[in-house]
Amino acid sequence: MVLDYKTLGKRIQFYRKQMHVTQEQMAEQLDLSLSFISQIERGVAKMSLDTFVDICDFIDCSASDLIEQSTIPNEDQTLEFYDLYQKLPRRDQKLFYYMLKAYKEHL
Repeated sequence: MVLDYKTLGKRIQFYRKQMHVTQEQMAEQLDLSLSFISQIERGVAKMSLDTFVDICDFIDCSASDLIEQSTIPNEDQTLEFYDLYQKLPRRDQKLFYYMLKAYKEHL
C-alpha cells in the first residue's frame, strides 16, 4: 500500500473543520507555519512522524483513522477491483462509478 497524501490531507482538513478551527489556529497551536498546514491539507507536503502524531492529537483522531482511508491499493487489489467491476452488468457499472465518485468527493 502507498500513502495518498492528497486524501490524507483532506481527511486532516475534515477533522479540523469539524472542530471549527482555522488553519491559522491549528498552525499556531502546533508551532507550524500556516503555509505548511495548507500544504499538508492539499497533499503537496509530507510531514514527519512527530508532526503527524501532533496533528492526530490536535484533531483528536487516531493515526489509523487517517491512514486506513488514505492508502492506495497495491496492484493485486487494483486488478481484483477491476475484475469485480467488469463482472457487473453495464447499468450497474455506471451506478457504481457515480457512487464511487460521490464518495471520493465527500472525503
